[in-house]
Amino acid sequence: MRYFDKKSIDLIQSQSVQAEQAGQIPADWLNIIYKKNYFRIFVPKQIGGLMLPLPDALRLFDEAGSIDGNLGWALAIGTGGAYFYAYMQPANANKVFNKPESVIAGSGAPTGVAKAVKGGYMVSGSWKYASGANYATSFTANVIINERTKAYKAFTFEPSQIKIIKNWDAFGLKATEGHTMIIEDAFVPEAMTFDLAIKEPLYKHALYQFPFLQFAELNFGALSLGLCRHFFTEAHALLKANKKTWSRTEGRMAFVTKLISEKEKAFNTASGKFYKIADSSWKEIVKTGKLNARVQTEISKVSKKTSRIVLDCMDSVIPYLGMGAMMEGATINQIWRDTHTTCQHILLVPFAKV
Repeated sequence: MRYFDKKSIDLIQSQSVQAEQAGQIPADWLNIIYKKNYFRIFVPKQIGGLMLPLPDALRLFDEAGSIDGNLGWALAIGTGGAYFYAYMQPANANKVFNKPESVIAGSGAPTGVAKAVKGGYMVSGSWKYASGANYATSFTANVIINERTKAYKAFTFEPSQIKIIKNWDAFGLKATEGHTMIIEDAFVPEAMTFDLAIKEPLYKHALYQFPFLQFAELNFGALSLGLCRHFFTEAHALLKANKKTWSRTEGRMAFVTKLISEKEKAFNTASGKFYKIADSSWKEIVKTGKLNARVQTEISKVSKKTSRIVLDCMDSVIPYLGMGAMMEGATINQIWRDTHTTCQHILLVPFAKV
């Protein structure tokens, strides 16, 4: 299945450089997402969502990443917030996700504090890397509710309660707007808090039974695969475009062609293993409603290993693609930078051998 038509792909890619330079997702891209209802792929159908099976969603992120890394990140990170639907109070959940443009920006780091007051809490804090901050319709963040024990829970905020500090200056994913969000003495009703640690989600569906950590790892892993597909497409285009020039250096064309072929084989093997565990784990969730610890560990291992293979493929090939590949305006350079930024996410970084 293809999730984006050629007209949409051509439009998105024609604006990739503009998006980087402007440091934000273009309105045209957002309109495509809204029209296709892609921010609500994990929202129940009864309130207008698509509720895609996880394997289908992963292939959406993969395809989006193969079009443009900023687009892929906007979808992978933006749609992930809909996982919270099942843990929010129903009235709040329906309000947060009630329209095609509904998308959450926020942070999982508990870097804010809340003081209990009548009917809710007064919250203050600062959270980094709130991707999509400029177009988010709601914000969420983990907030410490007991400074002695460091216990925390998640809060939902209105955009009017948020001050955005535009400080996202990473060398890749430049358009994803992962700015800092600040809250100063904002009142949040108890009904707008939620806790992912509760044993059973309030809304029953196989997706919400999938462990959140592994859910997120798979989302980012799929995006890294899409980025690598785009990289190889551009590498082959450079081979073709520079055939005459590169052939003047003895052995260059043969060497680079062979190297790309070898790395593509390694990539295809990694992609196959990734989707094998993704598909099988989804079948297990649908069938039994849970994943055993072994499968959860394997998902984490495969997701992290996939990111390392993706990085190796790119880092092994790009030195042989000429100085043009080092120019920030070159598509392959943007892909390379976007991929390193994606794979820097803590969920894709292995701190042991994988």
